[in-house]
Amino acid sequence: MEQIVSLPNGEQLACTIAGRGTPLVCLHAPCIGSVNFSSQQPLAETYQLIVPDLPGHGHSSRPAKPFTIHHLAVCLHELLKELGYERPLLLGYSQGASIALEYALCHPGQVQGLILVGANSEVSDLYLHSRFYLAEVMARLHGVPLLARSIASSHTDDRHMQESWIRHASLTDADTLKQLYRAGHSYHCTERLSELQLPTLLVYGEEDRPMHRYGQLLHQKMAQSQMVMIPGVAHQVVTKASAAFNRLCREFFYAKTGG
Repeated sequence: MEQIVSLPNGEQLACTIAGRGTPLVCLHAPCIGSVNFSSQQPLAETYQLIVPDLPGHGHSSRPAKPFTIHHLAVCLHELLKELGYERPLLLGYSQGASIALEYALCHPGQVQGLILVGANSEVSDLYLHSRFYLAEVMARLHGVPLLARSIASSHTDDRHMQESWIRHASLTDADTLKQLYRAGHSYHCTERLSELQLPTLLVYGEEDRPMHRYGQLLHQKMAQSQMVMIPGVAHQVVTKASAAFNRLCREFFYAKTGG
């Protein structure tokens, strides 16, 4: 069930909560919203899933001023305080992984562990810069609905799921989306990664080859990380390899708890 949570800064975040157990906060990619994790609902048997719409997405309010990845981490921290969660696990997908990293760096004692999918701690090559620029241009020239359709079709071939994704993603505020892509260009936390002494699962699609260098950098810098490649899939691990990904998430939980 979705609920709207008011933050001290006046913003409001929509959030869905399902399941029981260790809280797992799921942070979505740009222009998708909480529907990003529709294929992770089976994990509610293992975790308590907390899935917010980031500012400017879904039914959340848009940010009142220009923001950074750090600002989004602050919003997440305020959300979790309002909900009463003190030491969750964080699951970040794509640019949502940058928010998870920033949150953990700001509040290392308040995070149990990280699951990062298609993550990067910086943008240092033409490929990733181009992806951000292209998405920003699409949002500016053609509007959010076209980008929402493109993202939905790249993540699933199921027509019903595509329609659900498009409806939710089309609620994204265009100005917020452009700011989010710009924030992705400039975010850089590589030099701070060694501070993170947290169990971390790094997951990449085997066919998402341009992102592997970023995964190797994270793995090298984060002492307690393990890196897993899922075969037969590119960036869209959470949907196109959901069974394998969900299994990895469960194994990560059992390894942490000794269950």
